[in-house]
Amino acid sequence: MSNPILYGFTKQDLEKTVELVINRIRKTEIIQNSPNSQAEDRLTQKEAAELLGITVQCLIQWKKKKLIPFYQIGRSVFYSKKELLAQARKNPSLVKFTK
Repeated sequence: MSNPILYGFTKQDLEKTVELVINRIRKTEIIQNSPNSQAEDRLTQKEAAELLGITVQCLIQWKKKKLIPFYQIGRSVFYSKKELLAQARKNPSLVKFTK
């Protein structure tokens, strides 16, 4: 029977190892999640209004009333297509179907 080898690690060694593992996992996730799918999910106000079948003014009012999720960077407003569709599933009256 062989003798097990035990190593002594300091807290700093363990923290560095965990940080290295986390960084590798993040890089793997970034590679697997293609940037194109993220770019396709991001909608402008006009695109979001068209998706929901409403006017941009109506979309802005809904945003102010916090009826729909949105993101704002500076003065630019974006919507997530996935989140808008999920919200529409929860509340079908949000979507206006055009013929």
